[in-house]
Amino acid sequence: MHAPEGKAMRYRLVALDVDGTLFCRRHEISPRTRAALAAARRLGLVTVIATGRMPQSALRISREIGGGPVVCCNGAAVLDEHGSYLEFREIPGDALAQALALGRRFGALMHCYTPEGKVLDQPLAHVLDTYRWIRTGETPLRAALAVARMWGANRTRLVRRLERWALTGDRPPVLKVMLLGEPARLQALAEEVRRQVDGVEVTSSGVGNLEINAAGVSKASGLAALGERLGIPPEAMIAFGDSDNDLAMLRYVGLGVAMGNAADHVKAAADRVAPTCEEDGVAHVLEEVCGR
Repeated sequence: MHAPEGKAMRYRLVALDVDGTLFCRRHEISPRTRAALAAARRLGLVTVIATGRMPQSALRISREIGGGPVVCCNGAAVLDEHGSYLEFREIPGDALAQALALGRRFGALMHCYTPEGKVLDQPLAHVLDTYRWIRTGETPLRAALAVARMWGANRTRLVRRLERWALTGDRPPVLKVMLLGEPARLQALAEEVRRQVDGVEVTSSGVGNLEINAAGVSKASGLAALGERLGIPPEAMIAFGDSDNDLAMLRYVGLGVAMGNAADHVKAAADRVAPTCEEDGVAHVLEEVCGR
């Protein structure tokens, strides 16, 4: 890429959702997108993974595209490229206990994201759910190996029952709660959490999940904290996303780009719509904005 006159300095940071944006069915970044991101970095743009994923996963993906800070757990944690925490916001203890109790009552499969790793009960159900998610676009063997790698990389810890663990005094802070289940039950659960639990945000990164963070936490809040540290205002940022947990980020930045595979309401919140992730939508927009 070469920088078109007037465009090179307009944007200084590009924030990238992962699943459904950088990653498609094969859970990997295409060569064209890698090349576009490398070219953007050469022009001086900071590349930021902005994801609902764990810190460990976010950092690994960041290194795949050349490094940079990460906004993870939907903005509850901001880390530099070396993995040091710049900011984090935990879910208050009472709110966490209430949310987990409601999740159990609605039959959701649950796990907690902490700075130390992922904490869960019902390990067999989690293994099967992760396998089904990764299996799309993969062979059975590769999917099984990916599940094993993911559990290790995320430092997964098993406990007898999450609700009891949440009440212990020596547990690490919880950055996010993930709840998995049938979409209709999750919708009802989301309504109950919003009605009964103070001090939390409820969002989703797909039809089969709910994600709970502390009140005020979003990818936008994470980018705001990072931008303040880097001296980069929101109007100098580009963001790409496809799901509900990307909405605040897409509205916050100077150029919010929804993927072509995003739901209509996500597209409506964006400044423009890219081709789908399968069509290298991120690369398509970066090549245009930065100059090919």
